[in-house]
Amino acid sequence: MNKLWLIDTHCHLQEPEFESDREEVIERARKERILIIDSATSPGMWLGCLQTAKSHSNVFASIGLDPVLYENTESALDFIRAHHPEIVAVGEVGQDHYRTTEHNQRKEQEEAFTRFIEIASELKMPIQVHSRSAGKKALETLSSSNAELVHMHAFDGKANLAREASRNLGYYFSVPTSVVRSQQKRNLVKAVEPERMLLETDSPVLGPSSDSRNEPTNLGIALKEVCSILGREEEELRGLILENTLRLYSKVAHLLQTS
Repeated sequence: MNKLWLIDTHCHLQEPEFESDREEVIERARKERILIIDSATSPGMWLGCLQTAKSHSNVFASIGLDPVLYENTESALDFIRAHHPEIVAVGEVGQDHYRTTEHNQRKEQEEAFTRFIEIASELKMPIQVHSRSAGKKALETLSSSNAELVHMHAFDGKANLAREASRNLGYYFSVPTSVVRSQQKRNLVKAVEPERMLLETDSPVLGPSSDSRNEPTNLGIALKEVCSILGREEEELRGLILENTLRLYSKVAHLLQTS
């Protein structure tokens, strides 16, 4: 019997690091039974993301905007509205207090984030959330905006915040491949409700090694590490995480059923 699919819920195939061998990267993932949600985060990447998803049965498109590019919010919203049948999520979007330190800029980021939450709710799509050094604030913005179908990507906040958000708000958290070398991510695994856990690579970054390019085929490394941390069998956890992912990403589930 074929093993269940894994879904890399968040990576960046449009980044320059994949320019020379994108096709090979996608094919390697397909052979490993890995589906990919490709997040495009700048205007120059959006059309390429849609085309990549259209051309590959194991790739799905998510359109968003790096929080530091908040001045492009209107363009992003217009693009999402125009192309929403072609995408499975809004994101990544969010708040970044690591690269943005000025108060007024942070406020503009938050306002942009709120608008992305609104369009995700309007379209009934998951929202992929970037919250670098802004975990608590991003969760507050989501909660105050009555966000639903929330995917917290590579969350770097405190474990108790993830525990509360997954348990009480039903938010999903994806564990990146860097879990093999990050105590913070290991703590995240222990904190998140198992029924709200996803996996991601965040390729080309956050790999098992900090000095080499990450890619979707490394997703199995994250699965094995999560199994080790939680003391659970790989087949069992693989099935649970797939179920979690398809529950959140209903459009992916539908496309799989009709393909």
